[in-house]
Amino acid sequence: MRADTMLAWMSETGSGDLLELRQRVTWLARTANRNPTKTEPGRWLRDVSTLGHAEVDWERDRWAIASATAVLLPASDGTVVLAGRRPLDFVEQLEADFAVHIAEPDANDASRLPVPSTVYLQTESLAELDQALRPVGVRYVGCAARAIAERLPRVQLGEPAGQPAWGTPVEHLVAGGGRGVDFVRGIPDGDGLFRFLVNGRQQYRYRVGGDWLRTDHAPGIWWALAERREQVIRWRRERDSNGEDIGTLFIDQGAPLPPLQARALVLCSGLPTHLGSRARTAIYTNIPRSVADLVARSVRQFVSVID
Repeated sequence: MRADTMLAWMSETGSGDLLELRQRVTWLARTANRNPTKTEPGRWLRDVSTLGHAEVDWERDRWAIASATAVLLPASDGTVVLAGRRPLDFVEQLEADFAVHIAEPDANDASRLPVPSTVYLQTESLAELDQALRPVGVRYVGCAARAIAERLPRVQLGEPAGQPAWGTPVEHLVAGGGRGVDFVRGIPDGDGLFRFLVNGRQQYRYRVGGDWLRTDHAPGIWWALAERREQVIRWRRERDSNGEDIGTLFIDQGAPLPPLQARALVLCSGLPTHLGSRARTAIYTNIPRSVADLVARSVRQFVSVID
């Protein structure tokens, strides 16, 4: 699948309906002899959003391309990554004036549709880079990963809502005890996170005593993990950069980060989340310890440091 082609189409189109975009992603995948499952186009959209290329409003079924930006990677000696709008031949235009490096997605990862290639620019002067990029419509925004992490809101539950209708099939969250993070059928006696289908869409509720509160998938899971004192975020130091510890962050699969938290981590490297098959973890690289702590705090966790 030529994901760069899809990003170029999105860049020219600007915004649109999510259903139509999913259909186009599916069609493009099939031209590359991939037959994506029903959920894969949505996962691709989440990856593209996390990389900073687009904004997705799942409630209103709308998407919009993000403006073109150059994002400074932490501890990278002046390396920036491009995010947002990227029309056809845009990278070729940049190669005439900048040192450009392109990282292609992993072609051997059959578990997910490939995302657009990552485009890096190297510079010795960020001020000169900023001036040079403005005429081509790219805005230098500094270290977005750190800026996002410092402004992350803490996850919260929503407003009161009705409980599932009588007879509605319901699943509840289980975590820990060697089972990881998953949903199983039924309603237990205690508090916790529940999900059920309404008109084909998953709805999430959190029960606290006799009250039912509205929530979404990711915030509900992180709230439940905190209530159960389950810690699922680990960080391993890899190196030192100007007195700051830089490492790799691991999060148990089944505990998806909210979009802003995921974007803060992905924009530390410019690479999509890597999913480890053996340990069932989401892996993020080039993560400053300070960013890891801010992200963890926003989802009511703390970072466990591993060797």
